[in-house]
Amino acid sequence: MARRYDSRTTIFSPEGRLYQVEYAMEAISHAGTVIGVLSKDGIVLAAERQATSSLLEQNIGSEKIYEMNDNVVA
Repeated sequence: MARRYDSRTTIFSPEGRLYQVEYAMEAISHAGTVIGVLSKDGIVLAAERQATSSLLEQNIGSEKIYEMNDNVVA
């Protein structure tokens, strides 16, 4: 039934909730810790690598950080 109300971010459920906000909060609670440090010489990003199940298919895009070249990651 929630699918009737969660297709747009500006539509409230009958209970007065925004489902998109709840989905975002749930996703954050499952994400690993990330920290970024900005200095005058550059930026350092460090991310926690979470333990994964051996049943999880590793070839499915689950990485959030990609190397663009030797100097740039996104």
